[in-house]
Amino acid sequence: MAYKIHLLDNLNPIEWSQAVWRLEGEVPPTEACDRELIHRVMLDHLPKEGLIVDAGCGAGRWPIHLRRLGYRVMGVDISRQAVDIARADDPGLPMMLGDVRRIPLRDGSVDAVLSLGVVEHDERGPHEALRETRRILKAGGLLILSVPFNNLLRRLVVNRMQTWVTRRRRRAQMKLGFVEYRFTRREVLRFLRETGFEPLSSYPNEYLPPKNVGIWVDWQNLFFNPFHRRARAELFQLPSPWDRVVGRVTKAAPWLVCGEVTVVARAR
Repeated sequence: MAYKIHLLDNLNPIEWSQAVWRLEGEVPPTEACDRELIHRVMLDHLPKEGLIVDAGCGAGRWPIHLRRLGYRVMGVDISRQAVDIARADDPGLPMMLGDVRRIPLRDGSVDAVLSLGVVEHDERGPHEALRETRRILKAGGLLILSVPFNNLLRRLVVNRMQTWVTRRRRRAQMKLGFVEYRFTRREVLRFLRETGFEPLSSYPNEYLPPKNVGIWVDWQNLFFNPFHRRARAELFQLPSPWDRVVGRVTKAAPWLVCGEVTVVARAR
């Protein structure tokens, strides 16, 4: 079953979804793109010809990177600040202001869509955003979807700890709000079939060692300190020797600890 994360309600779910690119600063760190497992998935599946849309692209890290590799990409994001940052870094990048649940593009007008860490932030579920993605895709068009993964470690250990911490915070009169869902692979496949897609393949998504998204984010959620601002170098960096331990596990059994699941699907 999907697991809900609740954190301080000083940010709404959309603002929480923007937290990483806001911490990363004014220049999108595209140099780290090839350090993610999803990078190879993109190179193996994205069409070299045709239009790719990154729906909910933040400050444009992936569109900028893929354009440099020769792909035709445009970005869509709900944040004017994110759009401005992307345009400042790559003035030739087509960027559009818009909500991924109401994308300002015509029906069947694009060949592929990236949705990376976006649809999990709607408490009503991912269906509205996925249906909108299907609407703008051509028949047979490709979706690469990545969402937080409710991996085995989370189901057995981390979610129980998070539930206990959430109860303690509520008893302490802390105001909490919904941030995101964590989905199992089976749930993601079902959502895609229900919204007009044929799932083709699935992959663990995680940073290559020594960095790690899943366990680093879990630790931050459990011991969240709103007064500590993270430097870019600290993002997703586990302390030694845990970075080496988690790195070995990630290489040997990525599905056990990976922070996200990536699914490649075709529009029916």
